[in-house]
Amino acid sequence: MIENKLTKNQIKYVLFHLRQHALFDDKIISYNKLNNPTVIFTLTKSEIQKNLTVDFMEREIPIIFSDSNSKEIFSFDESKNLIFHHDLLKSAFYILSGAQEYNSKKKDAHGRYCYENSLHKELNFISYPIVNYYFEMILDGIEEFCRIHNLEFKRKRLFDNFGFFLSHDVDRVNFYGPKETLSKVLQILNLRPTAYSFRLNIKHTLKSLHHLLFPNKEPDLWWNFEYLINMEKELGIRSTFYFLHSRNKKLDSKYRFDDDKVTSLIKKLDEEGFEVGLHGSYDSYINADFLKDEYNRVHSVLGKKPIGIRQHFLRYKIPDTAIIQENVGLKYDNTLTFAEHEGYRSGYCYPFHPYDFENDKMLSIWMIPLTIMEVTILQYRKISFDNFRKIVDKQISEAKKFGGLISLLWHNCRLMDDEINGVSTFYPSLLKYIVKMSPEILTGKDFITRIEE
Repeated sequence: MIENKLTKNQIKYVLFHLRQHALFDDKIISYNKLNNPTVIFTLTKSEIQKNLTVDFMEREIPIIFSDSNSKEIFSFDESKNLIFHHDLLKSAFYILSGAQEYNSKKKDAHGRYCYENSLHKELNFISYPIVNYYFEMILDGIEEFCRIHNLEFKRKRLFDNFGFFLSHDVDRVNFYGPKETLSKVLQILNLRPTAYSFRLNIKHTLKSLHHLLFPNKEPDLWWNFEYLINMEKELGIRSTFYFLHSRNKKLDSKYRFDDDKVTSLIKKLDEEGFEVGLHGSYDSYINADFLKDEYNRVHSVLGKKPIGIRQHFLRYKIPDTAIIQENVGLKYDNTLTFAEHEGYRSGYCYPFHPYDFENDKMLSIWMIPLTIMEVTILQYRKISFDNFRKIVDKQISEAKKFGGLISLLWHNCRLMDDEINGVSTFYPSLLKYIVKMSPEILTGKDFITRIEE
């Protein structure tokens, strides 16, 4: 793909997403040829450029594909044709579609494409949605072209301010269960690895025993859904909860969808206006039978078909995972982010369609970009709460520029002060901080309804 020009379908793919930002007549567009008056997109066979940038919107934006060293983005010729000097379509396609991942053989122990191997790190654009900037470059030129030739052109925004999508992966629900208590005892005896100190293991074990003896007096730290529901409702938030099947005993959940209290929880969330989705099990991202089975299990408990998913451990294979999800009947996915770094893996702060490289076509399932996972910041990168807030500020600033969205994943089992000191007060304060910025707060299902309208 790198050595060739974009195919017709790949060009259509980019223009489809470009039209999420403006209305204009496609008949004005041409490729590498004049047909007065016209907008000429330069299409190249060039390899990746690593030293070319242009100054745009107060940033130095890397141009990934170009046959030119020009610092100009576009110009008009004597006949008032608009000519783009760089292959902005290919640059946008390469990041948005995940082409660099499709071509890469470098994966981590969980089979994930890594930030360390990405252009995002090499060219330093993980902290802003580079595809949105490419689209703005294109639209600035087309808008001027339409003004000169008295043609219709209208900008569009998904949100007047920005959108906020909050979600939770329900990986664990019991911190004090019988198996968990036994595990804590084994940790004290150094027969099982632990993330806690000896003192904390003693404390947790005693509380676990107390919980087993007096379950109504010692609330489970991971069964905190009433707290989450009430807090979010007070803030005007309706979030999405993704539930995980217990397929792999070591890596997936320790609960079942048909456990009475889990069934009751799922139905309560739905009744309260929260969204219930599927957290695809560890191996389901490449196993259609697994994913179909898990989809049916959620459907059976919920009483209606779930439309959204996030894959466990953020495992995702381009394009296989999206094809499996689409065939199962899901409408959107919220998996794509780097596990080890927050930001814009797809380079885009809007929902978008994945691309099927093998069949050279756009898929119908939507991808809602995941931009922040608390585990990434607090555990992978060990960033302070103050800097966590600054990261959120930067993402909100970027989303506001384009009327786009930010999405935050916070696990229900990542609110223990024993694990991360101060996290139980930081999390609600962060949500209050975001809400004060006046976003439109939607579930994943709501986002898809909005964008399809």
